[in-house]
Amino acid sequence: MTYISPAHTSSRLGANHGYRFDGDFVHLNAEVDFSAADLDAGQAWAVQLWASDNGFACGELSGVKVAEMAIQPLAGVLATACCHAMPPAGAVDQTLALALVSYAADALPQVRDLAVYATRESFYQPRLSGQVDCTLADGAAVIAIDTIANPRAADNLSGTLALEVWALDAPYAGGAWTGSPVASVIVGVLAGGNEWTNCLFNVPAALPATGAALTVMLREWTPAGYVTRDYRNIAAPPLQVEKTAMPAVDVAETAKAKPQPVEKAAAKTPAPAAKPEKPVQEAVKKPARKAAASKPAAKSVSVNRASEAELLAVKGLPPSVARAIIAARPFAMLDEVCKAKGMGPKMLAKLRDLLVL
Repeated sequence: MTYISPAHTSSRLGANHGYRFDGDFVHLNAEVDFSAADLDAGQAWAVQLWASDNGFACGELSGVKVAEMAIQPLAGVLATACCHAMPPAGAVDQTLALALVSYAADALPQVRDLAVYATRESFYQPRLSGQVDCTLADGAAVIAIDTIANPRAADNLSGTLALEVWALDAPYAGGAWTGSPVASVIVGVLAGGNEWTNCLFNVPAALPATGAALTVMLREWTPAGYVTRDYRNIAAPPLQVEKTAMPAVDVAETAKAKPQPVEKAAAKTPAPAAKPEKPVQEAVKKPARKAAASKPAAKSVSVNRASEAELLAVKGLPPSVARAIIAARPFAMLDEVCKAKGMGPKMLAKLRDLLVL
């Protein structure tokens, strides 16, 4: 391994330190030698595990932060912790490094020592293979993928897998991102050593603003929420329609999310497009012996499968909220619709009888 220690500090990692991956977790351990000045400085400290496909030149952090454990500045401390692991998306081998960082009063981290490990790591996680295409038109996204594979051991079943399409400020390179959600679909769970081929999905979409960088992400449910396992930046510009773009959001890989229902994925079979609702028939007039004919109840609309037009037909649902629902789905329960921008508990209470999962 290689130590890269700034000359201005005597606090550094000791001889004993390392990491060990265990499924969705990583065990960290680090012996830290604090200087007398740092022991009395009152700063917050942490040990971070980083992964980078380009290495760590000049002691600068790059790539993706995989895990972090807070430590107390004590003399001769040996810190250990089991942390949620957030490995970088993609199938490229990574150089790993353990960083000792301190946090100043402005909360900005300062690298105090860095140990770079010589052996590169390969992360076996669900991935996209072959051609990946996404076209947008008429309020729908058509996602075509040659192969979705799980290269793990045969007994290692994946978490629930989902495909998400995002319109980003810049082409995605792993880690956190800023952009607007476009479309999503749950594809199911996949056993280790297996794959789905010739995958085709046709799902409702909120079309992005002109010039956005379109990215298709394969995300997996873990104990820490959904984590991006692989991605493809779509080079071809998407078809554009003059519509209001969804508001941009910042997404961190460590953000928690509620679990989604597991659905069986259909390999080699296109996902069925949402069928338009049948028009409500007018009530047939009854004989005069009845006081009045009751109107038929309005048919409930699925928040997970309905098209934009079907959602716009729901009385009392504003167009902006209908598009926000499309961008925020899928939902595991109806109450989760409140996470769509503009949809609050009061509006949901009024529309609950008209909406279903």
